[in-house]
Amino acid sequence: MNANWLICIDDTDNEESIGTGKLARWLGDNLAERHLIEAEFSVTRHQLLVHPDIPYTSHNSSACIKAASGYETEALLDAARDFLKQHWHEGANPGLCVVRADHVCAALVELAEAAQQVVLKLDEFDDAIRDMQLAIWATGETGQGRIGACAGAALRSTEDDGRFIGLRGIRDLTGRKSVRDICALSGVEEVRLEGGGLLGGDVEIETRDWVRPALIGGRAVFLVREEAGQLVPANKRSKDD
Repeated sequence: MNANWLICIDDTDNEESIGTGKLARWLGDNLAERHLIEAEFSVTRHQLLVHPDIPYTSHNSSACIKAASGYETEALLDAARDFLKQHWHEGANPGLCVVRADHVCAALVELAEAAQQVVLKLDEFDDAIRDMQLAIWATGETGQGRIGACAGAALRSTEDDGRFIGLRGIRDLTGRKSVRDICALSGVEEVRLEGGGLLGGDVEIETRDWVRPALIGGRAVFLVREEAGQLVPANKRSKDD
């Protein structure tokens, strides 16, 4: 039986490049085309601490692929690493983490949540994860991207952090759509008012061609807000989405 895997990357870009989020989607496509993962995978963006002591390009976020696969750690790590070696950008410090979703331990989740709040020292982080079942690759001047890659995988494992930047159908949703159509045409499972309740199927949303549902309680939840008499996406666009 295929297991669920988390393949997370961080710090692969520079100011002129396509961004880590898009590269993660490309990586997922590449792995799926080679039948290393199942075709219907998803990608989530996870926000880490923005701080002057942490090198980052624009938002300090990592991107995590979740996919079913019959392959084991080494095959997935090798394939993802080979892809990143060809596509990471000069000046970056890319990191890659591959781990089975059910092998993420509570201690790694605690470290990941800390990475959203404080600056983690690389040597202390390496000591902390030494005995965890993680497959990691990092390069660049510092290799610091491995912190974000491991943190992103751990945050994704909670099923309660981040937002989807790769999910069936979300990039094809444009213009004004009903909640019913949004859910029927994509992997979105619920549409909710930000800070409010679930919206019914006939309610119409001005998608602004940008549907990026949050990962909340294991579900893809599209959050919207009211603006000038209409419902629009609650989140603002960003480069890495």
